[in-house]
Amino acid sequence: MRSHVAPGVNRGCCILAKPISQLHNTCMNAAVMILAALLPMQATSPASAPAGRHVAVFDLVCPTAPQQGAQLADAVRLKLAAHKEYDVIDRLTMAEHTPAGGLSEDFGPEKLQALLKEKLAANVALYGRLDQAGSRWRATVHCLDLSGPQPETWTQDFSDQTERARGIIAASVVEALRKSPEWKPPEYGDEKEPSKFGPPLNVNGDFDSKGGWQESDNVASFIIKVPASAPAGGALARGNYLRLFTDLDREAWLKYQQDLRLGKADPKNPPAIGTVKDKYATVAGLEGVHFRSDWIAAAPGRRYWLTADFAGGTDNFFFPKIFIKGFDDFSAQADALGEVSLEELKLSPADFAALPEGRRKELIAQDAKSHPDRYRRETYRWYLSCRNFEGGWKHYAAPFPPRGGLPASVKFLRIEVYAYWPPGSYLFDNVWLYADPNQKAPLGEESPRTPGGEKR
Repeated sequence: MRSHVAPGVNRGCCILAKPISQLHNTCMNAAVMILAALLPMQATSPASAPAGRHVAVFDLVCPTAPQQGAQLADAVRLKLAAHKEYDVIDRLTMAEHTPAGGLSEDFGPEKLQALLKEKLAANVALYGRLDQAGSRWRATVHCLDLSGPQPETWTQDFSDQTERARGIIAASVVEALRKSPEWKPPEYGDEKEPSKFGPPLNVNGDFDSKGGWQESDNVASFIIKVPASAPAGGALARGNYLRLFTDLDREAWLKYQQDLRLGKADPKNPPAIGTVKDKYATVAGLEGVHFRSDWIAAAPGRRYWLTADFAGGTDNFFFPKIFIKGFDDFSAQADALGEVSLEELKLSPADFAALPEGRRKELIAQDAKSHPDRYRRETYRWYLSCRNFEGGWKHYAAPFPPRGGLPASVKFLRIEVYAYWPPGSYLFDNVWLYADPNQKAPLGEESPRTPGGEKR
């Protein structure tokens, strides 16, 4: 994005402490230098800008909410600036040359052409009007294009009524100017869930048997056992399910979690932990509750599907997630022991640090051999979004990685069911991991893309 600054002018100046006479001379010299820099600028008019498409996006007129017209214009600037073939003038420069409230549709073609050539050194202008009717936003956008041999103009209407109206309309405006669709990242629902999977790769995804997951702590995580006498239909007919509860006193729960790690507490005899009046001081306000699966062997180059059922209300901004986290072995880089390992060896951190280097390495090697999972570090992350505004049971399924295959750095996978805000209960069932049945051969890793579609 182009910043309209005169060539040769420094953005800042720092004058060190000097005697008054020298300071006077310094200021005079600085003034002469600035004047000298400004004089060539007048000789080099904006009309002599190099060939190309130099775009001025004016704030849209929006009678009911002027700030919305300005924000939409800025969204267009940002999306268009991702394409290297366009030189987009920045927001602050445009603010200097845009009438208050935006550039109206009756500004006049001659005046607009003069503004582009004489003030902005631009040859493409986007301007228009933004209106709101209920939840729907409609933008009428005009384009004046002077970059070709003959001036071209077009006018189009763009509208949307979703929560992402600004971004969707901005993308549509850029597509209209470029006459090409914008690159869009994969989204939930792009691929239809296969009608048939192979055997699941994880154990006890329906929570009806034993194993496959960490032990529930019976304070924030519970396996709810459905009695055989439960009536048919509804949630109770699903078999056992996982319940996560986040409306807990955070400090008391963290103490309990530490005691569990160190073997000082028994989940079969959990402490009574209540809630607190300040809900931001609950588990929901910060950490949330994770419920982790056992380790699953990963296959680099493979794609997978994660499916799950969820019941519990969510809002627009916060919703439960089921993470897939990938790990690799980092024992060769380890230079210390973790909290649990130190507790088992009856060593404090200071005791371990005081040992000779050879002995420290020996203890680390022994611990890594006995407990390899303690030396696995996260190298990959993806999650399945569980948005549920109805509150009843709802099925979710999505593939990962969204593009390409699993990175070579992933040797192990783990499922982590996660719930946090708002404080309350969240129910999960049938959390299954499958190999993608449609994949015929390993796929290479695809790196993230910029908004313009270029690989980094």
